[in-house]
Parts: sequence; C-alpha cells; structure tokens
Amino acid sequence: MDFKFQRQRLNTIPEEKILSELERVAKHFNYIEFGWRDFNKIADISANPIKKHFGSWRKGLEALKKQLQSKGLDLKPRPFAPNRIYSDKEMFDEMERIWKQVGQRPSRYEWDMSKPKISLNAYKKRFGGWTNACLRFIEYKMGHDVLIQDKSVPNQEVQIEETKEGSRHPQEKRYISLGVRLEVLKRDNFKCVFCGKSPATNIGTKLHIDHVIPFSKGGKSVLENLQTLCEECNLGKSDKKVCMEN
Repeated sequence: MDFKFQRQRLNTIPEEKILSELERVAKHFNYIEFGWRDFNKIADISANPIKKHFGSWRKGLEALKKQLQSKGLDLKPRPFAPNRIYSDKEMFDEMERIWKQVGQRPSRYEWDMSKPKISLNAYKKRFGGWTNACLRFIEYKMGHDVLIQDKSVPNQEVQIEETKEGSRHPQEKRYISLGVRLEVLKRDNFKCVFCGKSPATNIGTKLHIDHVIPFSKGGKSVLENLQTLCEECNLGKSDKKVCMEN
C-alpha cells in the first residue's frame, strides 16, 4: 500500500454517476432546463455534490448539455427563466391575468398558487415593492396617474404633482404625497369603495382619490378623509360628505 498524507473523500460521487442522474432528471422534465431545487425533488442524490464537483449548478448543467449533445439530444432553456429581463408590458400582462383570476389584488399566497410566469420578487425589485407595482399597474391600465378632484371647482381635475403652497402643513394642502396615496389605494384594495370597480378587472375604469369632506370646505388630506372612487361615482357624488359605511 502506498501511504499518502493527502486524504481522499470516500463518499465522493463519480462524475459518471452525477451525469447519469442529471440525464435521468432531464428526461423527467422533457429535456427542459431545471433548477437544483427541482432536481432535489426527483433525484436520488443531492444537488450539493454536483455544485461542488463542477463548481456551480450552472456549470453542472453545461456538462449535462455536452453529454446530451453527444447523444443527439438537446437541453432546451426554460420558457420563463428566472434571469430573464421582462418588459413592463409583459409584467403588467401577467399581473392582469392573475388579478382577474383571483378577482382582487393578489396576495403572495394567491400569486404563488396561480402558477405565475414571473415571480413576485421580480415585481418588488422592478417597482420598489409590491404595493408600488400595483399602483403602476393600475395607472398603466388607466393610461394616466390616479387623479385628485375638488368638486367645488366644476370640471377641475388636479393631477398629483408637487405644488408650492408656502409653509402650510401637508395635511392642509390639496397635494397628496405618494405615501398617503399608496395607503389609500392599498386600504381600498385598488378599487372604487362605492361600486367595487377596478381598472384591473373593468376596462375603462378610472380611479380618483377623493376627499370625503371636500378640500374646499376644510377637509384635510389625511388617510381618514380620503377614499378611492371611480370616475363615475366620484362625479356623481356631488359636493357632500359621502363615504363608504364601515
């Protein structure tokens, strides 16, 4: 026996065995690329030895591709690979599909159960949070920003923009900050509190942020005095204190 100082792991899995198991799992997935989590659900070995042997999971798949190509087979990319960069339209189209399927703004659980093509985390990274993503989607469906309307001034619609109103307290300004706007829409589930219509599920619906007590009559721009109305309900509300019953 030739005694050596270096140790060799006795539980090392041969490359031939690794590639054989990778090929078996590839066949299970109809020769479409799969992740290491998918592999662990099917394979007789863990994905960890593959990562260690080849240096990464991606390099392991590259070795698998070469073996399959030698047999006249091809490992096809996943239709919706995790690293794919989606356009805003693609992301909004998928959000619309799931929103309509669920019938309301989807929760994380509802999103995951709807077999999404795009992960919820992708929306959070793109738009800075799920609520922000929902707001951008609603505005995308409407074709413009959510509006504020002071009905004491006929036919005057005021977009949510920065205004110069001296040193008045924010609550005493018509301007509604993005944070407050998001809170109102989130609380009202991005739909009209009167009729329940939402741009996500009802074509042509436009949402307004409405002062329950009109701004012109002393109503403040605070969460408790704001509500989400569609354009039709808001224009028919008149200059009166009307709010959804709790």
